[in-house]
Amino acid sequence: MLALKDLCLHELIEAQARRTPDRVAVVFEQERITYGELNRRAERLAHHLRGRGVGPDMLVGLFVERSVEMVVGIFGILKAGAGYLPLDTGYPQERIAFMLADADAAVVLTHTGLMARLPIDGARAVCLDAFDWTDGDAPPPGAAPVRPDHLAYVIYTSGSTGRPKGVCITHRNIVNYVLGVAERLRLEPGMNHATVSTIAADLGNTVVFPALATGGCLHVVSQQRAENQSLLAEYFQRERIDVLKIVPSHLAALQAGPHPESVMPGARLVLGGEASRLDWIARLRALAPGCEIYNHYGPTEATVGVLTYQVGPELPVTQSGTLPLGSPLPNIRVHILDGSGRPTPMGEQGELHIGGSGVARGYLGRPDLTAEKFVPDPFGSGSSGSGERLYRTGDLARALPDGSIEFCGRVDDQIKLHGYRVELGEIEGTLRAQRGVRDAVVRAYDDAAGSKQLVAYVVPRRPNQALWGWQAPYVLPDGSPVAHLNRNETEYIYNEIFVQQAYLRHGITIREGDCIVDVGANIGLFTVFASRLASDLRIVACEPNPAAFACLEANAAAWGAGVRCLPLGLSRESGSADLTWFEGLSLLSGFYADAATERDMVKRYVLNQQVAAPDDERFVADVGEVIDDRLRARTVTARLRTLSGIIAEEGIEHIDLLKVNVEKSELDVLRGLDPEDWPKIRQAVIEVDQHDHVEPITLLLERHGFEVLVEQDPLLRHTELCYVYAIRPSPEGGRLIRHQPPDAYARAE
Repeated sequence: MLALKDLCLHELIEAQARRTPDRVAVVFEQERITYGELNRRAERLAHHLRGRGVGPDMLVGLFVERSVEMVVGIFGILKAGAGYLPLDTGYPQERIAFMLADADAAVVLTHTGLMARLPIDGARAVCLDAFDWTDGDAPPPGAAPVRPDHLAYVIYTSGSTGRPKGVCITHRNIVNYVLGVAERLRLEPGMNHATVSTIAADLGNTVVFPALATGGCLHVVSQQRAENQSLLAEYFQRERIDVLKIVPSHLAALQAGPHPESVMPGARLVLGGEASRLDWIARLRALAPGCEIYNHYGPTEATVGVLTYQVGPELPVTQSGTLPLGSPLPNIRVHILDGSGRPTPMGEQGELHIGGSGVARGYLGRPDLTAEKFVPDPFGSGSSGSGERLYRTGDLARALPDGSIEFCGRVDDQIKLHGYRVELGEIEGTLRAQRGVRDAVVRAYDDAAGSKQLVAYVVPRRPNQALWGWQAPYVLPDGSPVAHLNRNETEYIYNEIFVQQAYLRHGITIREGDCIVDVGANIGLFTVFASRLASDLRIVACEPNPAAFACLEANAAAWGAGVRCLPLGLSRESGSADLTWFEGLSLLSGFYADAATERDMVKRYVLNQQVAAPDDERFVADVGEVIDDRLRARTVTARLRTLSGIIAEEGIEHIDLLKVNVEKSELDVLRGLDPEDWPKIRQAVIEVDQHDHVEPITLLLERHGFEVLVEQDPLLRHTELCYVYAIRPSPEGGRLIRHQPPDAYARAE
């Protein structure tokens, strides 16, 4: 058995940094840092965090894109004595807010471009891309008073009640795992390890920490590469990746194109998170005969993984047709118990229980749930750390003659139907085996008479053809991929439309059968949003920017219905005009766009999220540099039509919602309406980008019978940007509802 040393996780990495300070430790795209530089930056960050009062058993949020700073952030938090709380940048804002509040995160490490997504006071944020990494007046490295039983990290998993629960992992837990898995996989110094998954789940910890503890090189693969076979294959070949940990379905998707062997690592492939079918494993082995393949199993509550199975020359035979889970890592014990808590005979199913040094402390702030899932261990000797408790996995398993363990489904997947015991997993497996079925889930429900009925939910194998041409679509928090131009601005637009619902405030509605005219549709996220609210819409979407229009068309085809996309802009008269297109911030592109003005607006937006601090001057300068890079401009010629011309050409009889977001051209759009077309409009929401346009737009709307309210988002204070909401009062009850936030103001009637 591997002796478990009383070390903390960061001490393992520090020891490696002392041994090989000049060896490359972390790579992200073109950026590479050595172990010595990684240790120095982490110490600088730790000093800053300790100065903010961060210490043992406190949590620091980590809300960053995949980057070198991501790894430095983890290491620095651990050096400061705290545990890290990973937050996926794709999470809905509500989930992020819940996790930060539930974990009582003292500080959040982030990137400047992500500040808009963080529902916290700017004083609690540290922007790593604007952080001063120079040593300055930092004292010599000093160890925080951290012990092995202090928190290393908390990872939130989905709860059965819908409330996520935080799993508390200690240094003792994760160090035991790192040492054990490094021994089991026979990791060697100098190996190239690739992490392709989010840090908000512990799947990637099989690579991240063992790589840095064994003198390997950790390659942080961008999400764009990780989702594209050709980009990932080019990277694997160039960097000669040796070790990869990945979910089977992710790898299968990457291998759907030509040359599936190109995304196989050279030495170790570790599969986890899902069952792996034996026939698929046979194909993988043929693709890369020299690569060792491992199945790795373990719930988050038992620290990343507890069982491993190495594929041998002959594939095993299992009842499930999937790879066995394998045998325990050092200092881990597993038991298969029946409903009475007794060990099951060889080959018989029971619930898998896990004991030993990997068992987590429990659920953060949930003593009731902790007591339910972490139970006393009647078999433990108490000699290996957490041996006093067992974690109940809820997984059904059976022991195989060779001592390994086979996964047999979930405990709650076993039901009685008409007197017969039915395994829902078996039905799901049969459905997945059918031609044309990609995935299936079966659930049992009680009908009105109290009888159980089985319902199957099936995902067809046919992909969405509208997005085939997009190499790296952005995945919305609900799992829907969309075509996009830039991740950061797509997140901003998503937040504006889906989270803040900026176009559905103050009584503005979208109803079944409505006609919507979207002027300045950009990539079409409002079309996606509206199509979720009502299924029988007519949408006419106009976008003059060719790059954004291509995304609009793809997203409308994928997620909309009854959408007409027009590659043009609207103005007071028909013709053509030059459009200034900012490649890094397409949502600011327009016919009157000016880089200096847009720069000031974006900078003010970012600064509104950053509470004054001693380093404000440097922060402002750094923000300015980032914005300048995003505001590189091109000029394209765009067609122009009038709104009345579109109404006539498209045969529009009524407009239930006119949405206008055209970067200083909003007055031109409204002046392109003939008097007879104004009564056709029921509601309007207009983003106004010039203060001197607010008054004439308000007067114009009121003159045509609308109630009007003007509102500015608090994060846009000291800018000219605001929203104008207009509703035409009607006998059916359509009225403006004046819910005024502090920074909103309404024109008196």
